[in-house]
Amino acid sequence: MSYIANYNAAFPQFTVTDEILHPKGKMNKHAVSYVDEDIITLAFEASRNLDPNVDAIIFATTTPVFKDRYHASFLADLLNIPDGITALDLGTTTRCGTDALMLANTWVNGGKCKKVLIVAVDVRFPAIGKEVRTPFGHGAVAMIISKHKGLVEISNTASFSASMTEEFLYKGNKVQFDNRFARTTGFKNNIELALQNLDANTIDSLMVNSLYSKLALGILKKAGFDLDRQILPDTMISQFGHIGGAHGLLRIIQAIQDKKHTSVLIDYGNGTNVITINKTKSAIKPLMEEFENRTATPSYQDYLILRKQGKFERKGFVNLDHFSSEMMQVREKNQFIHLKGFECESCGTVYYMKAARCNNCRGISFNEKQLSSSGTVYSLTAEYYFPSSFPPTNMIIIDLDGGGRLTLQQTDDMYQNEESKINIGDKVELVLRKMMENDNKPNYFWKCKPI
Repeated sequence: MSYIANYNAAFPQFTVTDEILHPKGKMNKHAVSYVDEDIITLAFEASRNLDPNVDAIIFATTTPVFKDRYHASFLADLLNIPDGITALDLGTTTRCGTDALMLANTWVNGGKCKKVLIVAVDVRFPAIGKEVRTPFGHGAVAMIISKHKGLVEISNTASFSASMTEEFLYKGNKVQFDNRFARTTGFKNNIELALQNLDANTIDSLMVNSLYSKLALGILKKAGFDLDRQILPDTMISQFGHIGGAHGLLRIIQAIQDKKHTSVLIDYGNGTNVITINKTKSAIKPLMEEFENRTATPSYQDYLILRKQGKFERKGFVNLDHFSSEMMQVREKNQFIHLKGFECESCGTVYYMKAARCNNCRGISFNEKQLSSSGTVYSLTAEYYFPSSFPPTNMIIIDLDGGGRLTLQQTDDMYQNEESKINIGDKVELVLRKMMENDNKPNYFWKCKPI
């Protein structure tokens, strides 16, 4: 058997409600990435505090930022996982998150791997004017699948193919078949196949991850399920929107945090994945509480800036090809990305940048030291010249906990007021973001935000 040993999720600080997106919209929230966030930064944030000692990493997304380059191996390098492990990308449909879980489960059960990191993430924007018809949302979910006993046991998995799909993209254009025909031939028929091997009497809670889940209620009732007692409603979609390939894994987290013992996820998308889990521990960390205090975007215009519309498309706007040395990035990645600093052998003074001599004792010998990802603001300034969507760009000098000083940009600073303002002496944490909003190549580095 394999187990979900640990998990984490990452969501942007900002949300937008249906009420902002449309005059007749509701209060449902959509998590929306900041201008310096993408699937890489969200995937890293979800994975950074999980055990990096894994045999393999699987990266699932339907909104890739790279072509002809693995996101899995790129993320593994950011996490300081050594080269040479198995790294694999999955995509195509929103089932890719549970595809990754099922593949990891197979690898662990078959003895190929002892521990696998899976990450599912999507950053998808709907077409302008169609936002309220599309339950979109941005976020990432990461899980460690292990052969050692963990939070929940993955007791069974199955997958059922379907030739029919209700809608898809072809040559960049959306193709949608007649709803009455396609959802019967595709969704309903496939759900009936998935339910054939499920015994309602052995299941405490059942989840259907699909935009057409209401169409399954009659089928579930016919299969013997108590709709009021056994069906676990999707409470995540009203808080975050539907986060694409990661949403199936998010529903599994919802089930883990529920009080039920045996839960089944039916994850539909041009076919169905069925995953059964049994809770093995009663005390589960309340993960979603940390995402309650997010910032609501009050205007549609600000939402458009977040999604890089308007001025990002007007005539004369160009992406910046900033200075970047690939050799320097590789040579100095322990310092730039992994936050490895230098400690004076003689007096213990810690530096982010290696010095020829220690300023404190004039010593010349230094040892490598892992720096902290949190610290205290030493000084700051506002930069109005640096190009940004929400000027000014605040430059913060930080004294890291345990030693070391560095200068970083503040992030998540769309609304710069007394509540969001950073002051000298404030505690801040480091987060990985994109240095340039309109870049031509990957340029990930650390920024900071208030704790």
